[in-house]
Amino acid sequence: MTDTLIIDQEPPRQLSGADRAAALLLAVGAENASKLLPHLGEEDIRAVARSASRLGAVPQAIVNQIAGDFLLQLSNEGGLKGSGDAIEGLLSRVLPPAQVRQIMADVRARMNEAVWPRLEELPPHVIAQFLNREHPQVITFVLSKLRISFSAEIVPIIPNRNEVMRRMLTTKLVTQGAIRLLEQTLRDELILKVAKATGQNSHERVAKIVNRLNRKAMEDVLQSLETCRPKEAEMVRNLMFTFSDIAKMSEKSRIELFENIEADRIAPALLGLDDGIKELILSSMPTRTRRNIEQELANPPRLTEEEIETARREVADVALKLSEQGIISLNFADGSN
Repeated sequence: MTDTLIIDQEPPRQLSGADRAAALLLAVGAENASKLLPHLGEEDIRAVARSASRLGAVPQAIVNQIAGDFLLQLSNEGGLKGSGDAIEGLLSRVLPPAQVRQIMADVRARMNEAVWPRLEELPPHVIAQFLNREHPQVITFVLSKLRISFSAEIVPIIPNRNEVMRRMLTTKLVTQGAIRLLEQTLRDELILKVAKATGQNSHERVAKIVNRLNRKAMEDVLQSLETCRPKEAEMVRNLMFTFSDIAKMSEKSRIELFENIEADRIAPALLGLDDGIKELILSSMPTRTRRNIEQELANPPRLTEEEIETARREVADVALKLSEQGIISLNFADGSN
């Protein structure tokens, strides 16, 4: 994001960083802005307040462009980095040292506790490669903290698995300090490094973020991107998944999708659909489920357009979640999924 943005031609007008921040805070509304302001320092709040008071009218197109620029910068590697040190620095600006130490002790403890579920999101062979460099006792402890089914995928690819299993029979108590150190090492040396090495590019990340916006916000962001970065906007659109894309899915993935959605949430999403798409979706369901939905559609409830859109958004969100878990494929070019 550049430091200034020309928004008028006659005469030229520029928005500073504080002006941009003020515009975004005003755009998200008082309730959301009130949640953000406590995270700013007193001087930052003063600067934003001064900018907001003199900002005047800002065209919607410019607000959209600021939001689009911010979204792209947020998604770029290195655009924004959250860390314990960054949080501590922020808190130190507004809180007494003793209170900062107390908060950070809790924050770091929670960050480390989150290691184990995140570890299970990694491929077993990646964890095995990391553990093979560690002492058998460390391997034993890590396996004892993971789900049995997940540990069972790791054990066969550990060279010293026999020794590890023997040690597991006589597991000794481990001090809290050693546990915290191990959790921090796993987070810093394994989870974060894997995430950085295999992370998605900015377009994929933007597509996933925009996918989860409501329809109005989605179109605002995409329109802004198309105005200032048409080629990148096209790449983002091609990576997105919306309810209408269900028609492009393979039959196998479609069946799996609707097996994971409550039947009472499907009927509202089908209201107003083209008969061809509706039949395609209904054909992906078990006979009994289809019959119940057809009966509901025969005497449809009175729903607003927003309620129907919400139901369709819920279906698309489930599809995205299942895709991220590897249960279904949203690769429309792949007919084998």
